[in-house]
Amino acid sequence: MNESTVHYIKKDEVNIRKMSAITFNKSEKRVVMARNKTIIRMEAALAVWIADCQKKNIALDTNIIQTKTRSLYKTFAAKESEDDSGDHEEDEDDVEDQQPGTSSDSQPKKHPFSASKGWFVKFQKHFGLKSVSLHGEAASADKSATETYVNETFKKIISEGGYKPEQVFNMDKMSLFWKRMLSQTFLFKDESKASGFKVYKDYVTLVMCGNAAGFLLKPGINYKSKNPRALKNKNKNLLPIHWMHDPKAWITKMLTFDWFHQCFIMQVKVYLLEKGLPFEILLMDNSGGHTTDLSHEGIQTEYLLPNTTSLIQPVDQGVIRVFKALYTRNVLVKLVASVDAPKKMKTKILT
Repeated sequence: MNESTVHYIKKDEVNIRKMSAITFNKSEKRVVMARNKTIIRMEAALAVWIADCQKKNIALDTNIIQTKTRSLYKTFAAKESEDDSGDHEEDEDDVEDQQPGTSSDSQPKKHPFSASKGWFVKFQKHFGLKSVSLHGEAASADKSATETYVNETFKKIISEGGYKPEQVFNMDKMSLFWKRMLSQTFLFKDESKASGFKVYKDYVTLVMCGNAAGFLLKPGINYKSKNPRALKNKNKNLLPIHWMHDPKAWITKMLTFDWFHQCFIMQVKVYLLEKGLPFEILLMDNSGGHTTDLSHEGIQTEYLLPNTTSLIQPVDQGVIRVFKALYTRNVLVKLVASVDAPKKMKTKILT
């Protein structure tokens, strides 16, 4: 133990003895130190905030709760530092004279509160907080067919074509409910289930594509309106996406053909030219359907087996999964900021 810690304990001897007289049990095999009062107050306020979000049907995940925790801790710590500023002046006379060779610190260094996963687990147990599913469905996958395809078919295609990672591309489409909420939230143990809320079904369809070397193409986006209000008087050719539209926001054969020639081929040609590689591409996609007519000189199109996307499709496992997680997180951060903001500021934040 550091000498500075010993000095700190000796200085706070009276408070430690009072606390141990109340909490110490001789039959206990484990002794727990007194908790930081700032953390105790912060956790109480956090529990009230979570309950309030529950009443307002706001879904919460671990990241949102941890972010709010750090914000509350800073607020309480700042208030307590102001209240205790006068007490420190009185305590200076009680500090023992420093011995030669001892540390100059009068107390151990304090580390900033980070709301770690370990703290969150203890908080859940203490307040009876549990994670519950709001909705969801199980997905089936053919594992045996997947192993055969990866170990035999895919290796054969790569070896025969002599493709490099920069020449192997994978594309997939996804539906993004851009007003969606989380599929899970946190409840206190006295609540059996979460209250229902209206699910907004307005969505866009995204076409994501990248290669095995980590290069991502400009995504294609399909919306039901040709000129939505948010993009009024905007040049869609300057957007960081390939804009498409369909009354039902579905990716049809015509739209897929348009994305393939106007977006995919043009970007890949420029990319391979910069890398000094020939225009010889392997394009991996799902089990066909609307993309069976994709063909071009120098491009070999292969379709994955049914029910194998969740296991071996890189875009589905990596790009789409991360994109949805980050999108949902950013939406929730803005939503929580709007709820916590003063009433006069809510309208501005939402707009």
